Amino acid sequence: MDHHKRHKHDILVILAVVGFAISFYLAITHYLGFQVPCDITRGCDTVLNSKYSTLLGLPLSVWGMGFFSSVIISGLLANHYANWRKILTAALAAGSLASLVFLYLQFFVIQQICQYCLATDVLTIVLFILDLNIEHKKIQ
Repeated sequence: MDHHKRHKHDILVILAVVGFAISFYLAITHYLGFQVPCDITRGCDTVLNSKYSTLLGLPLSVWGMGFFSSVIISGLLANHYANWRKILTAALAAGSLASLVFLYLQFFVIQQICQYCLATDVLTIVLFILDLNIEHKKIQ
């Protein structure tokens, strides 16, 4: 196995670290009671305090930390083990479906956009598309 094949999931890991960092930032600000700056979309406070911002009593940012952690671990293991590639793809598929729901809620239900939430939702979908491309592309 050449070097390139062994590290083909590294880009997913790097992007998942970015998603984790955004989720971590939102979780910390939530628990410390800070208001996040929202200069781009101006809807962060409304979205982050909406009834849709928690699941089973936890902020979605905490769920995001768990999700991105699982992508990081699965991505690292997918570089070496075929079964982990399937787990990674399944996790990213589920995450993308959740992200589509969250995007729908922001755009059509709450009608406010949180730039951080938008970033993690788009990032999750991009990760899934990249993963599908990696898994179905023949490496020369």
